[in-house]
Amino acid sequence: MQSWGTRSRWDVRDTGPEPTKSGVIGLLGCALGLERGNQRLESLDCSIRFGVRIDRPGVISTDYHTVTGYHRTAAGGFKHSGGVATTLKSALTHGPATIVSPRDYLHDAAFMVALAADEAVAEELRLALRAPRWPLFLGRKSCLPIRPILEDCPRCAHASIEDAVKDHPRHPKSAKGLLEAYIEDETGSFERQDAMRINALRMYDFRNCRRLEVDPPCSCPA
Repeated sequence: MQSWGTRSRWDVRDTGPEPTKSGVIGLLGCALGLERGNQRLESLDCSIRFGVRIDRPGVISTDYHTVTGYHRTAAGGFKHSGGVATTLKSALTHGPATIVSPRDYLHDAAFMVALAADEAVAEELRLALRAPRWPLFLGRKSCLPIRPILEDCPRCAHASIEDAVKDHPRHPKSAKGLLEAYIEDETGSFERQDAMRINALRMYDFRNCRRLEVDPPCSCPA
C-alpha cells in the first residue's frame, strides 16, 4: 500500500497515481534522520532531479476514516463539538469535534524512481537508504515497503535519468508493452505541485516534467 498525497492538507487525504517528488524527499529525510521543517529537505529537493516510471499502475481505494479532537480550520480557528472557536482555550470549554476524513490508498502498484544528484549527495543517500535512521514508508506511515527501497544490481548506474527509465529492468509483474514515465525537466509541458518547500501551511512549489513512453528490458529471473 502506498499514498502520495498532492492536496492532503485538510480533511480529504488523496493520493496521486504515482510517487510525488515531495513524498520521496520525505522518505529520504527519514533515511537521513531529518525532522519535518528541517531546511535540508528543501535543499535536497533543489539539488536532486527526479524521475518516475510506472511499472504497474495499481488501484486506488478509499478508507472511511474519522478523527476526534480540536482541529485547526483554514481560517486559523479550532473546531469543537458546538462549532468553531477562535482560540484553543475557548474550544476546550466544549467537547472535541469528530470529522470524517476520507483517506485514499494506492495498492498493487510498482514504480521505479530515479534520482540525479552530484556524487557526494548520491553517496550520502545510498548509505542512508541502506541503513536508514528512521523507518521508511511509502507516503504515509501506515504504508510500509515490502521490498528494499534501494536494490543493488549491476545496472543501477546510468548516465542520465532518461537512460535509467529506459534501461533499468522492469518490475517482474509490470504492465505489458510500453510503460509511462515522467522526468523532471524545466522545459517540460507537464506541471506538478510537489516540489518541497518548508512553510507553516505545507504548501508546495510547482515543477515541470516531461512525459515518456519506454520499453525497458525484462527483469532477470529471481
